[in-house]
Amino acid sequence: MTTPGGRVARVLVAVPDRAPVLLLALGLAGLLTVLAGVFTPWTVLPLAGMLGAGLWRWSPTAPPVTRAGLWSTVAVLLGCLAWVGWSARHLAEYVVVNRDPGFLTLQALWLVDHPAAPIPVGAAATAAVSGAGAGTEAFFLQDGALHAQGNKVLPALLAMPGWVAGESGVRLGGLLIGVVALLAVFGTARRLAGPVVALVPTAALACCLPFLVSTRAAYTEPLTVAFLAGGLTVALAGWRDQGWRPAVLTGLLIGGIATARIDGAVAVVGLVGGVALAGVVAGGAGRGRAVLAVLAATAMTALGLVDVLRLSPEYLRMHQDQVSSLLSATAVVVVVGVLVLAVPAARLGSVRRWVLIRRRTLGGVAAAVVLLLAVVLASRPLWWQGRWTDADSGFGIAVQILQAADGQPLDPARSYDEQTVTWVVWYLGIAAVVLGFLGLALLLRRAVVDRDPGLLVVVAVIGVAAVFPLVRVSITPDQVWAARRLLPATFPGLLLGATAALDLLVRTPGRVARPIRRALAAGLALALVAVPVTTWRPGAYVSELSGRSTQARAVCAQLSAHGVDRVVWTHSSPFRYLATLRVLCDVEVVEFVGAPDRGQLAAVLAAWGGGRVAVASFDPAVYTWTSEPTHPVGATTSTTLGRSLSGVPDTVDSVRSQVWLGTLRPDGTVTPF
Repeated sequence: MTTPGGRVARVLVAVPDRAPVLLLALGLAGLLTVLAGVFTPWTVLPLAGMLGAGLWRWSPTAPPVTRAGLWSTVAVLLGCLAWVGWSARHLAEYVVVNRDPGFLTLQALWLVDHPAAPIPVGAAATAAVSGAGAGTEAFFLQDGALHAQGNKVLPALLAMPGWVAGESGVRLGGLLIGVVALLAVFGTARRLAGPVVALVPTAALACCLPFLVSTRAAYTEPLTVAFLAGGLTVALAGWRDQGWRPAVLTGLLIGGIATARIDGAVAVVGLVGGVALAGVVAGGAGRGRAVLAVLAATAMTALGLVDVLRLSPEYLRMHQDQVSSLLSATAVVVVVGVLVLAVPAARLGSVRRWVLIRRRTLGGVAAAVVLLLAVVLASRPLWWQGRWTDADSGFGIAVQILQAADGQPLDPARSYDEQTVTWVVWYLGIAAVVLGFLGLALLLRRAVVDRDPGLLVVVAVIGVAAVFPLVRVSITPDQVWAARRLLPATFPGLLLGATAALDLLVRTPGRVARPIRRALAAGLALALVAVPVTTWRPGAYVSELSGRSTQARAVCAQLSAHGVDRVVWTHSSPFRYLATLRVLCDVEVVEFVGAPDRGQLAAVLAAWGGGRVAVASFDPAVYTWTSEPTHPVGATTSTTLGRSLSGVPDTVDSVRSQVWLGTLRPDGTVTPF
């Protein structure tokens, strides 16, 4: 008979495995209702409940309750609670269009009160004449509405706590997703090395500066970590012995990455390769499970594509070459994988016997390939420079600005791809890199020698998803921004590999006495957690774009007090503001990128049909005032972590700004508020 205490213990131990599954259910419910234009609590929550109940039953059995397993899980849960409490003091205020968190936060804030993602611009589309625009950076105007770039799973998830706590709930949502990511990593690590050692990669990731920064704002990377590690946990736990349901759930979770990110199909490529090998190795029912996992992941990838096709078509058009290449490669891998799995088992008998006889040799060769790849990637700064940036593009200009600020020679074509392993060392330490690659090599060898299908899936997914950005990072190379490209798979993948290496060091008999090996493992574990902490100052204590929410709300209050629901914004440093005003203030907005003359302003007012129209800008000099403006709104000093090409950022930038408001007159002059 199970006691109440025993039931509680079982539930606690199961939390790390089930949390990513429930997050997937919420994400799917959010995405499907956003696509249908019915995103409300009354549609999302019942659908999420049904999906969660179904996926819960597909989840593999949780690890058995042991003293070490229970108390390790309790430690992780309490640690996550403390981590949220501390990080919540430093939440970002991305209510302006500034890199990815800006448009993702604004999209989430819009969804809090609206059932559909497109943001109607109203009569602003007609008023956008004479050099003005009704669309803005990252918000593309199409069919009378603004379409925020990117997929909609993350904004939908962030909007859900916004139903309860408004903007504060949206801003807190990233931390809640971060907690699920940490639990998922712990869940995978304990399947690889046991619950006590699993505390090490979980703590190291929680302390990693890029993870801290990414969970305090609306980034897709923590969500990707949650889906990736959740899928790996299911593969390890249930692939071999628990039927077809865990295989499908693995495909849904790994494929879920492609619903969150436009490049998420990279992980699906790794999954297909892994399940194809696993299916061939397992034979029989294992091949059927592999096909189902591929189909599930492919369906999720297609759902992510439908999302951007419908709700962010211009963004997809801008990246159509890269997306087409990635999806074409993914399609080829999927077709080849299914064809391999479709070959009759009898025809593969001789191949399987040959592999079985030589599996130790093949395992050793596979491990050696991993280590050789690690050496090549780590040594690239000695013999190669990445030069994949278009020197004449905006990226090239940005690189030159960063190089000038960093005191480096100007070379706009440099993409700094050779530095990716060095970036990992900056944030996680050299022990994480060495142990990580060594552990992944050992895991691959074990997967081949033991013919472990679940482990084959894990190593294949990590191998492709983690190595891909190490080879070509494809991002503006300033820190800590650029390191986020390594956050979805590279950082957790190497930490999981390091976990396996530590476990092997402790467990494997050898000439060195076990107490000495345990002491060495403890020292390495301490280094894995301690090194990330050394990068905290000042980045871990910076609230990105502090004061921007208060400033925007002050502007909205002034517009409301003056009875204005139409605004002309003129861009000036530091941000474009059209989307901020449209979402937060619920006003119609047109925007000038450069300072307009009086004739342009008069033309906009006339096209809008006259009446009361406000103008606004961070710079009063862009307008002709009828009298000197003296009462700016929302004065604030906003902080951001400095940018660096040569190391972890060690400076904090502060910008003082205020908004100037006035009423537009028919002759193009402005009367101050």
